[in-house]
Amino acid sequence: MSRPRHEYLLSVGSNIEPARWIPHALALVERRFEVTAVSPLYDVAAEGAPGAPPFVNLAVRLVTDLPPRGLREAARSIEALCRRVRTEDRYAPRTLDLDVVFGAGDWPAEDGLPDPELTQAGYVLVPCAAIWPDAREPASGRTLRELADERFPDWASAHRRPEDD
Repeated sequence: MSRPRHEYLLSVGSNIEPARWIPHALALVERRFEVTAVSPLYDVAAEGAPGAPPFVNLAVRLVTDLPPRGLREAARSIEALCRRVRTEDRYAPRTLDLDVVFGAGDWPAEDGLPDPELTQAGYVLVPCAAIWPDAREPASGRTLRELADERFPDWASAHRRPEDD
């Protein structure tokens, strides 16, 4: 009997050597999962850490038979392979930040989906809306595109990295 397949969005970011770690992380994700879309790259100032290098952010849409907890564990192992060092400082620079932020379907509250940052942070919502615009945020019933257009109307044009980078 085959296991059910689930569709998710991952938020990806790096502000330590992103030109090195983002492609490496994407290759690791693509080896492990069925990737159906990757957003454009966005340059974003680091929050909460004045003087920290800016982040490069993007989103990945994928399909897997893992439940949210299993996908989070896989994401942590990919972060470790990319030399991510976790500290108590949530704003510390990092080689890679790989977060499960959305999953299609109804998940128990303890699975933490959708992640609150999905609708609160432009660097999460806008890349996610770029690759899954018709996904519905459960609390509001609105699409990611509607939420991005309403909450962060000029964010994409202000932060999108030129295609040739």
